[in-house]
Amino acid sequence: MHPYDEQRERLLDAPCHVIDFLPRQVPPDRGPQYFPVERYLTERPRLDGLYRRFARIALCLSCYEAAALNCPPEEDWEEGAPDTLVSRIMDCAAGGYLTVLFPSSDALLTLDGGDLYLTVHAESGEFLDTVRQLAAAEGLFLREA
Repeated sequence: MHPYDEQRERLLDAPCHVIDFLPRQVPPDRGPQYFPVERYLTERPRLDGLYRRFARIALCLSCYEAAALNCPPEEDWEEGAPDTLVSRIMDCAAGGYLTVLFPSSDALLTLDGGDLYLTVHAESGEFLDTVRQLAAAEGLFLREA
């Protein structure tokens, strides 16, 4: 087992935030309106546009520290070089799952293909502040999950 695997599993069990296109969760009684909007936004190429914003956030975070990528079913971790990072995030638009680990900040991003949000697992206030600023610059919101 790779040391990153243990760190990833621990972070996945911790409280998390999401980077979302909405600033707060939609109330249950708004489902009849929300679900058609969700279907609309998950159609390509609209979903690709959202995932490009997620990729820019991850790229910017990688400027501050090294990122390690893991895409199941491949269990190997790979360096988050810019072209690889963007490619892996964009590949998730068609399905799949991606984890981006920032080991020094003890932070993890996860993306489940087709979702309209990016999950952030981090306890560092500084990391979350940076994510909040980057999300806002992309017209997105960071909120507690």
